Amino acid sequence: MKQRQQIYLNFSVLAIASALWLSACSGSGSSSRAQIPSLMSPASVTGDAASKNNEGVDHLVQGHYDVSLKYFQEALSAKPNFAEAHFNMAIALDGMGKHAEATDAFKKAKEFGGDNQKIVENTVLKKHLNL
Repeated sequence: MKQRQQIYLNFSVLAIASALWLSACSGSGSSSRAQIPSLMSPASVTGDAASKNNEGVDHLVQGHYDVSLKYFQEALSAKPNFAEAHFNMAIALDGMGKHAEATDAFKKAKEFGGDNQKIVENTVLKKHLNL
């Protein structure tokens, strides 16, 4: 009898642990928040500008808009015509509700990255620029 109770207990613990694990996995994959678009630094951009942009992207995709914004500003201080950093900064500003500033950053992203389809075809950019 004790062995049967132990087996039942082990099975129950395993079932509960599995259910918790599955709910955690499905929760992270089907979040109600849409995936945040972001652009890592291209191979042509190196040094401080690239590392600051990429660090900003890490924060941006987690929804840390204010933290990511500082990194994008630092990336742009190092390379003012960095289209991907302008784009990422625009996404962060949009997420913060600063739409006029986001529109300005999207304009610069399009100006400097007009040949980058990930920038010019982005729906958020098109919405801001009325395209």
